[in-house]
Amino acid sequence: MNFLGVLGFNCESLLFDIKNLNEFEFGKSLFKIRNFYSDKEQDIELLNYIINNYDLSKRQIRKIIEDNDENNDEFSEKILRSMKRNKKDKSSILARKLGKHCKRESTENPEKIKQTKKDYIYQMIKDLEIYQIFQNRQRIVIFLDNARAHISDFAKDIAEALNIYLLYIPEYSPWFDPVESVWDIHKKHIKGITIESKEMLIEESYILFNKKCKGESLQKNFKEKYLTSIC
Repeated sequence: MNFLGVLGFNCESLLFDIKNLNEFEFGKSLFKIRNFYSDKEQDIELLNYIINNYDLSKRQIRKIIEDNDENNDEFSEKILRSMKRNKKDKSSILARKLGKHCKRESTENPEKIKQTKKDYIYQMIKDLEIYQIFQNRQRIVIFLDNARAHISDFAKDIAEALNIYLLYIPEYSPWFDPVESVWDIHKKHIKGITIESKEMLIEESYILFNKKCKGESLQKNFKEKYLTSIC
């Protein structure tokens, strides 16, 4: 179980339980953050639609890949060209090369699956005119570390579409991020109690996070001690 926490300067804090901290989960969290700070009903409806339709099942991904796939004639031509180009190779070597062609076109190809998911989300953003709408909304600035999920091109694209500015703290400087102290408190608390289920872990985490993030101490400390260093 992983969590993504957000501390707001207005003392409003958010916590999301996520599957893994990857570019897709972080991108989804950006939609949730923008949704939380939206006050226009039409904006909230659009964002909720994307959040609710963000994840694709394996079956849906396979269907999209198959629908967008090239026809058999084009694929057959590729195989024949490869066989002709490598006709002097031994059968085992030729089989390996042909296997690479088949793997690239497979619906189980991890890179193809990843790109299909990205294209699907980009298309939703385009169809719903997310970029055009949120460029006219108040910008959100997020201070965050340099985790791979945070600095991916996909995450940056999502942030740009939502008019969210990602400001990265210097590398290898967790002391610049006040949420780290919250995670330390969280870990000590969880170690001291018996967790009977996943649901209990999530509930305890939300209660503790909201309790420790109330008040202005973390935000004030961040503004006075860290903000000038980062900027």
